[in-house]
Amino acid sequence: MKKIKPRTFENKQRWGLFFKILLSFAILFLVLGGVIYFFFQRSIYQNIDSGLNNQKRQIMTDKKAPQFRRTQPGRRPQREQAPPANTAQFRTMTVVYNKKGQVINSNEFLNGLTIFTKIPLEKSKVNKKETMTLYTGNTQTSNHYFRKLLVKVPKENANTMYAGRYVLLLENIDSELLAINSFRKSLMVTLASFWILAIAIAYYLSRQNMKPILRSWKRQQEFSSNAAHELRTPLTVIQNQMEFLLTKPRDQVMDHAVEVSTTLDEVKHMKVLSSQLLTLARSDSGMIQINKQEVDIEPWLNKVIQPFGEIADSQNKVLNTNLLAQGRVNFDADLVRQLLVILLDNALKYTPSGGSINVSAKVNKKNLVFEISDTGRGIDDPEKEKIFDRFYRTDKSRNSKTGGNGLGLSIAKWIVDEHHGKISVHDNYPTGTIFKVVLPE
Repeated sequence: MKKIKPRTFENKQRWGLFFKILLSFAILFLVLGGVIYFFFQRSIYQNIDSGLNNQKRQIMTDKKAPQFRRTQPGRRPQREQAPPANTAQFRTMTVVYNKKGQVINSNEFLNGLTIFTKIPLEKSKVNKKETMTLYTGNTQTSNHYFRKLLVKVPKENANTMYAGRYVLLLENIDSELLAINSFRKSLMVTLASFWILAIAIAYYLSRQNMKPILRSWKRQQEFSSNAAHELRTPLTVIQNQMEFLLTKPRDQVMDHAVEVSTTLDEVKHMKVLSSQLLTLARSDSGMIQINKQEVDIEPWLNKVIQPFGEIADSQNKVLNTNLLAQGRVNFDADLVRQLLVILLDNALKYTPSGGSINVSAKVNKKNLVFEISDTGRGIDDPEKEKIFDRFYRTDKSRNSKTGGNGLGLSIAKWIVDEHHGKISVHDNYPTGTIFKVVLPE
């Protein structure tokens, strides 16, 4: 199987994640910019169309009776004409058509405004709002944009200027379009700036998010490699012993008790190793869930520790206990039992004949505190930070006598972490090691 270089894998995954994050930012900015621009443009046109609707409403609802005024005494009263429709040049224009499509208020469009009288009547576009362009010259600045609305005024309208005729309402929107263009440019500059910022953020996030992934990947590689190495040794021993026994088919079992005993020891070692590997694999996948329950701590501790007293006696060692913990404590009894077994087993392994192991337990400020000490060689300070790593073993455990595989303390730390507790290691003066475990209730 081809081995992937860590650096190549890291770069490939990081750049892949970088482009995914960058693409996400790009889509987000484009959608956000599009939505902002759409609503801004829509609000501008809504304001324009609202003005046209007001003008239409004013024309359509003009039912006031004609007013008369006298200019001189004795003169006939004259009907007051409607005020000029085009009071603001190039802002609001009103073009009135007869049924034949002829502009009847052309006298209002003088001094360069005659272009408005040339707008054709399109009866099919009554009550439809549209944008149109009027070319009043050969230069770009001579082009003007208008929003138009064609209205058919009923004959009953009181204003004879509009009654029964078509009225084209025009509103100049040059300034509004200029505002929209300016807003669009500003929005593009803003999005470009944020895009540059997004590149930096995406690069940073890709590096940060890759750290736990790479750590997990590296840990998995080391786990697989170390597990294979640990399994290879006992399998090799078992194979060699079995091959040797096959060369002696006529011998009796008692003649090769040593070989059989060695094989059984390696089988036991493999059983323990397989169990520990399975525990770690399940813990990594989240398959193991802690089951906290109230436990009467005093009888439970005596039951767990009692077998180790007998083992210590058989090895010419002393197991001292100081169990002050009493009452009911909330924890996962099976996992904490496994924790104590690991720590006690290590203490017995690394304590020489004639040495002692001390076990204490107490409840302090709602915390269950265990201390297990031995009188072995101790652990050097640089190694104290590594002993909880998987498959890590100090020099004192690299021998067939102890048979350690470097997984016990990793499992112990996982159990403590699952209980949100703390585990620490200290020197036991004048010689040895102390493991302290603090579990919150």
